[in-house]
Amino acid sequence: MSSTTPDAAPNVDQSRDGTRLRVELSGEFEVSDVVTAMARARHVAEECDAEFGVLVDVREFTPRGNALAALGEWETFLRMAGATAVVRVGEGDAQLGGADRRAGSVEEAERILFQR
Repeated sequence: MSSTTPDAAPNVDQSRDGTRLRVELSGEFEVSDVVTAMARARHVAEECDAEFGVLVDVREFTPRGNALAALGEWETFLRMAGATAVVRVGEGDAQLGGADRRAGSVEEAERILFQR
């Protein structure tokens, strides 16, 4: 899956124990780039435990067009698909969306996910 925006860099991985999915979005993203990241995350989520938390790191994310709205819809979908919590890490407009909680740092987000 290739990005339509040259500097859009999604990174998706899961914790060793299968309880957390981490999605890091850095660079400028169009809606199609968010959809590409969603597809990668969905594939990785299939390997997670039945109850898993999701950390979405958007500290370096620059949305173009409706990319931020697409991200919010995806976060809402993750909750419907079984995620116990979706925590978005970022500031300003990037904090708005479908996440359950917001965090100022990855460490804070991990504490929130660990508490659930």
